[in-house]
Amino acid sequence: MVDFIFQNRKKLIFAFIGLLVVVFLIYGFYRIKKSLPNLEKLTNYEPALPTLIYSQDGVKIAEIFEERRYPVLINEISPFIKNAFIAAEDSDFYNHHGFDWKGFLRASFHFITFSNQKQGGSTITQQLAKNVLLSKERTIVRKIKDIIVAREIEESFPKDKILELYLNTIYLGNGAYGVEAAAQNYFHKANMNLTLGESAMIAGLTPAPSTYDPTDNFTAAKSRQAYVLERMHKLGFITKNQYDRAMTEKVVAYKAESPNNKIAPYFIAEIKKQLQNQLDIDNLGTSGLTIYTTLNSRIQNAALTSVQAFADLYQSRRSYKGSIKRHGNGFRDYIKTLVNLPIKETEYERAVVVSIDDTLRAVGIVTQRGLGVIPVEEISWAIKSERDIEDVEPDVNNILKVGDEIHVLKVNKKIHSRIINDKNFLPNLINYAKHFEAPVKDNILRYTLADSVGIEAAALVMDTRNGEILAMVGGEHFLQSQFNRATQAERQVGSSVKPLYYSYAIDSGFSPASKIDSPKIDFDGWKPENYGGKETGRTTLLQCLAQSLNIPSIFLYQTIGSLKITKQLSRFGFNWPYSDLSIALGSGSASLLKMVQAYSVFPNQGQMTLAYYIQEIVDRNGKIIYSSKDGKIYPLEVVPENVQDAPYLPGKTIDKTEEPSSLQLISPQSAYVTLNMMRHVVNMGTGQGALGVSPYVAGKTGTTNQSSDAWFLGIASQLVGGVWVGYDDNSKTLGGGGTGSVMAVPIWKNIMQTAVRIYAQQSWPKPPGIHEIRIDKETGEYSTSRDAVSVYVIDGTEPGGVYSRNALDDHSNSLDNHLELSITPDNNDNADEKSSPVLPKKKVHKKI
Repeated sequence: MVDFIFQNRKKLIFAFIGLLVVVFLIYGFYRIKKSLPNLEKLTNYEPALPTLIYSQDGVKIAEIFEERRYPVLINEISPFIKNAFIAAEDSDFYNHHGFDWKGFLRASFHFITFSNQKQGGSTITQQLAKNVLLSKERTIVRKIKDIIVAREIEESFPKDKILELYLNTIYLGNGAYGVEAAAQNYFHKANMNLTLGESAMIAGLTPAPSTYDPTDNFTAAKSRQAYVLERMHKLGFITKNQYDRAMTEKVVAYKAESPNNKIAPYFIAEIKKQLQNQLDIDNLGTSGLTIYTTLNSRIQNAALTSVQAFADLYQSRRSYKGSIKRHGNGFRDYIKTLVNLPIKETEYERAVVVSIDDTLRAVGIVTQRGLGVIPVEEISWAIKSERDIEDVEPDVNNILKVGDEIHVLKVNKKIHSRIINDKNFLPNLINYAKHFEAPVKDNILRYTLADSVGIEAAALVMDTRNGEILAMVGGEHFLQSQFNRATQAERQVGSSVKPLYYSYAIDSGFSPASKIDSPKIDFDGWKPENYGGKETGRTTLLQCLAQSLNIPSIFLYQTIGSLKITKQLSRFGFNWPYSDLSIALGSGSASLLKMVQAYSVFPNQGQMTLAYYIQEIVDRNGKIIYSSKDGKIYPLEVVPENVQDAPYLPGKTIDKTEEPSSLQLISPQSAYVTLNMMRHVVNMGTGQGALGVSPYVAGKTGTTNQSSDAWFLGIASQLVGGVWVGYDDNSKTLGGGGTGSVMAVPIWKNIMQTAVRIYAQQSWPKPPGIHEIRIDKETGEYSTSRDAVSVYVIDGTEPGGVYSRNALDDHSNSLDNHLELSITPDNNDNADEKSSPVLPKKKVHKKI
């Protein structure tokens, strides 16, 4: 009886425990089930997609992404790819219902037997659940969730849809999500164009993308590829012949290259700024937008190449400016500071010289990132510039001392074996590895001495018919400096300003034949001169512009009235002081973008066209969310603040509620006459270097005080191109020959030679009310001689005629184009085209 009771009690206890276990399992399942994600996220799945930015000629110029992914439909995926992934990851995919017990056991056995290779234990459906709906944690609970969610996915979606989602979401290394991104990353082709061997190599990445990366570990990738091909053959996906060919196929994988900011980094930065500031779009890395811009990739390439070639050429002639600082014996203490300085995203690094070995002819350095070596050949350019003696053996000690803080640039070359094998040099250098938290002693790099504060240049090209920016270069190297010298830098414009007020003079009654005196003058200590100090005497307006003469330009400026001219210039967007007479010679500062925009008036019949960058924006679903046809978005800095005063005609205004695409700033007649005068700048003046680009070329050079800035604004048919050259520190001089004609014109010519092959060159439309005459360029008189030049004049302003329309208030009845101007200047400041001496009360130009 006792035994019976005891045995029943045991049964009851076990039954109770069993019941608790069941209840616990049911409760646990309920809790897990309740915490499962809603499949609606998968139904309406919108993964992070890159924003793609294209040039107007269809070239992808940038890609902004957090996850690089190009979604493709199942029928756009290669059969090789589909079968390779099924063979490698889930051979029973089309038969199971989300979880494969046989596959799980097979994978476990394979891992135990071949521990160097992994075989997927999770089904493709489970992996999809983990990638899209669940966390990446490795726990029993998450594994149970995998199975449950996979089952629900199988009940809700057809197999092909599951496979499509999976092949678009799987991470395959180097930032690539999905098979299309992987195909373009590793093989630079669409997945549909992959070979069998390439497809198998991509499928082999799945277990561990970094381990099987064919660009870093080709042996491991090849081994994994062989496993995938073997599985494909065993499952009947490929024939024995296909298998054999794929095993011997030569597969070449490429390092994944970021498509961002290579061809047009400064332009892309402007696009980003505009999207964020004016269109309130800031999620570019995930939004999947497609942006079509105004840029022309061929002209942009020409601009970038021309700027960089110029900078390289100029730098090759440079002299070393010296170390940043000499720390002497205190350099060891400074190293602690150096390695903790914030590292800027630039090609250059700061470094401290810690050893110089005259025998090895090498310098040991500690950089912000680690340890390095500078062989003597990477310093020879500086040694040569210091000594400038070809036959003397270079001596590093003439340039560098231990303790010097310098700029260096990493070089992708090996360190000489003589340095590596030396018993003392590297071991002594490695002693400084203690300053770094990360191990650096096994990664000593080769560097070159750098002069990081070099000459800079910027270039812009615009189509004046519509305002499209076709090319933009804001500096030599974007990684070195993100400061955009084409849009952000405000530099003195030099004589490039002259056509803007010469055109106002034409509208006020002058003509190219008008004569102006050019005596020596002294404005309370300011003694502006013509370039080279040459004296010209009485000369024509045509010659004043062609030869960029300063003295007659000052007289012209004051005669018309500085207040009236500065008000006119403000309509272009230049807010310069009217009391400053040196504005006539270009002491005012402006961006290259504003100057290019201002010059658009000349080929565009007096209308200034506002620049813009974006043509169209399309969302991830193909819907157009912005189009320039509906209304352009202009960079804020190019729209004149006083747009309501823009028209040159009295009493005519622009409705401020409308966004203008162009502004009538001078008459069509004045625009054409001035444009023709600028043709003579190219034909016989300071812009002769631009000859030959097109039959329709005009322009104006500019060189500022002490050659700090060199400009050329040139027009080829309906295109305007602008180039600026200088140092970011405007106290530095470009030196001898640092003029617009020597430095800026050649860059402009190289760019525009490409542009004119793309854009048809047409003559400028001639407005009514003007006619052509031939004059002596020196006297302005009618002439039929061989040396006479052809100019255009507004009707009634030819030699001997009196101007009667729209004349200045002060001179409406007396401004003859042949009037000999002789005026008394009463203002002072500085000047241009090798502008002027520095004035006692000279303004300090804002430093960049």
